[in-house]
Amino acid sequence: MEAGRRRRGPGEGKRMGRNRLAEERSPYLLLHAEDPVDWRPWGDAALEEARQAGKPIFLSIGYSTCHWCHVMHRESFLDADVARWLNEHFIPIKVDREEHPDVDEFYMTAVQAMTGEGGWPLTVFLTPEGLPFYGGTYFPKTRRFGRIGLLELLPRIVELWRTRPEDVRQVAENARRGLRSLFAFEARPLEEDLVDEAYRALRREYDPVHGGFGTAPKFPLAHRLLFLLRYGAEKKEPEATVMAAESLRKMAAGAIRDHLGGGWMRYATDRAWRVPHFEKMLYDQALLLYALAEAAAATGEATFRHLAEETVAYVFERLGAPEGAFCTAEDADVDGVEGAYYLFTPEEVRAVLGEEDGALFSAAYDIGSPGPIEGKSAPNLMRFEPKALQDRFGLSEAALFQHLETARKRLRAYREARHRLFVDRKILSGPNGLMIAALARAGELLGRPTWVARAEAAYRFVREWLTGDDGTLYVRYIDGERKNIATLDDVAALAWGALELFFAAQAPAYLEEARRWVAYADARFRAPEGGYRHTAAAGPGGVSVRKAADGAIPSGNALLAFVRAHLVRLLGRPEDAEALEALFTAFGGRAFARPAEHAFLLAARLVVEGSGAEVVIVGEREHPATAALVRATREGYRPHTFVLVRPPAGPEAEAWDRALPDTAAMRPVGGRPAAYVCRRMVCRAPVTDPDALRAALAEAT
Repeated sequence: MEAGRRRRGPGEGKRMGRNRLAEERSPYLLLHAEDPVDWRPWGDAALEEARQAGKPIFLSIGYSTCHWCHVMHRESFLDADVARWLNEHFIPIKVDREEHPDVDEFYMTAVQAMTGEGGWPLTVFLTPEGLPFYGGTYFPKTRRFGRIGLLELLPRIVELWRTRPEDVRQVAENARRGLRSLFAFEARPLEEDLVDEAYRALRREYDPVHGGFGTAPKFPLAHRLLFLLRYGAEKKEPEATVMAAESLRKMAAGAIRDHLGGGWMRYATDRAWRVPHFEKMLYDQALLLYALAEAAAATGEATFRHLAEETVAYVFERLGAPEGAFCTAEDADVDGVEGAYYLFTPEEVRAVLGEEDGALFSAAYDIGSPGPIEGKSAPNLMRFEPKALQDRFGLSEAALFQHLETARKRLRAYREARHRLFVDRKILSGPNGLMIAALARAGELLGRPTWVARAEAAYRFVREWLTGDDGTLYVRYIDGERKNIATLDDVAALAWGALELFFAAQAPAYLEEARRWVAYADARFRAPEGGYRHTAAAGPGGVSVRKAADGAIPSGNALLAFVRAHLVRLLGRPEDAEALEALFTAFGGRAFARPAEHAFLLAARLVVEGSGAEVVIVGEREHPATAALVRATREGYRPHTFVLVRPPAGPEAEAWDRALPDTAAMRPVGGRPAAYVCRRMVCRAPVTDPDALRAALAEAT
């Protein structure tokens, strides 16, 4: 499937750069290959050059679909005066954060600790040894928005380095010590009541008017919604389910959802979801798909199923890679204007649809004059009132929705003819792991086997093309090249993907894969002080990033805990239980201080502490009686109940015996498929009747 068609984008075609980025493959780095700034790619050569020259490093971190990265590029990095300062007095290094999540995580944490702010582009001044001493995000060329300009800042840094280098190094050393203390936190048991406290904290942050959490900017935070859905089911707390479901409804009505082409923008700059930041990231599509599928199961609402299907259709069409995996992101900018692809005026809508249909669409989708974004509007349903529209335009309910469906198709065709957005075609192991998990889980819950098959294809690609002969996982793939050793986040995401494929495909090989990735993390990332480091090697100054708090996605430690919690339940191995408890304890102090920020870690706690059962159905999968037993387990929303369907005999049964020895003795009863309802693999007498299975499940959970 094509990931996007448009004029030749950065990184496509002939490489004619004037600086050292010309031989890179990252679309973001190639976008800067013709800058007058003499950029170096991150690596030992650039760092050694800085040490030899005794020059400070100007580190700029961004990514190809980042609007403010593009702004800083146009304003400053194409400017001869800025380039002269950087080339003469610094070693300028440019990093694609998606290729180097290790570098990005370290320096983002440093800048947040120094300034209290973070984001991209990330701009950091380093000593020749790589220690940060000053930083920020976007800097204009000249003073603007209350921010110092680069042409004012660079001379100050140069003078400071020339006249007071030891003071600068002391600032860097203080920053290093601060970072080390930041990750030297209290270990304490992760008490079960922290799960309840996280719910209470989320309830306090919840926006009862517009859904979501906080005010502005507002991120989807789908992993928080997943926690609420599972907490609501586990604790019989309907308000938690309502908070999650209403947040998804409000987001779906808002402009953060693309109402013409599907998919979800990264965040909204306002409280009501009407003014989005328009880039679309693979990881957001994955986490929202997972949450939508669980919301569909939890509430039975067809709306959530429709939104899941719409999201998958977008991902397959625009982010699907011909190789079988998924591309990274779709850009927000057209010719330097953020969101231009998505924005309309009432006049433009009428020109495409005609007066009557144009007026109808504008009224339904909140296309006002003037709109809230540079006088234009992104379609949304925040003010959609079907009955009022029926009365105003003299339409039946069916006719209203038919008119709007036709209008959406025509406007989508129009906007694709006027622009085509750039898609970053990097294939990243971590975001692909998240999408594999989401497609597998959504396919299982919503009965879409083609989604599971697509997840399997993506997983095969990652195993073949992003994994070395020695088993090492890499961050990214482009045009036959894999590069950069993966971080904990990447490995944990692949472990989650493999785990969800095990449940969705009912193939024990995927359980073995999940165990393999967990063992990989144990071998490479486990920290002596508890938990797991973000990278196998320490960062500059011997500092290792170690955290379990959620960001835009769940942390690697939280993902690993979630996977390991399932292994504890499935396998009953003491070593898994001990490792999981040690992981919980390592971050118990942080979770106690900020429970809402550790929602996914606490979701893992729900897996092991909750009331879920293990149901093993022994029978040929195609047998009608087997299918009837499976259907009985799918009634209602039991997120912590695991359903396993294993054959009674044959080579596939032998694979199940090896992967899950506790199921080896389970057999059909009287020649009929049988279901064994277990708690921690301690099982009741088998049943063959779906009603008896329903009763056993009700009693067990």
